[in-house]
Amino acid sequence: MEKPDINSLIVRAKASVNQNTIQKVVPVKEKSTEVQFSFYIEKELLKKLKLKALENDCSNKQIIIDLLTDYLNQN
Repeated sequence: MEKPDINSLIVRAKASVNQNTIQKVVPVKEKSTEVQFSFYIEKELLKKLKLKALENDCSNKQIIIDLLTDYLNQN
């Protein structure tokens, strides 16, 4: 089996490059004021949190934010 000439392969690859733009990258204009925060909690507490979120038709995140806000606004 004959080895292909690497230079001719490179020339063919460059020639066959698709010139059509497939995806346009647009920078995000607004920066989020949120940051990621992770912590460990007991499994049973997480289950209760999820059930409460389902009962109130809201997210776990929203419950935690509301609780933290109320706690920090005391006194």
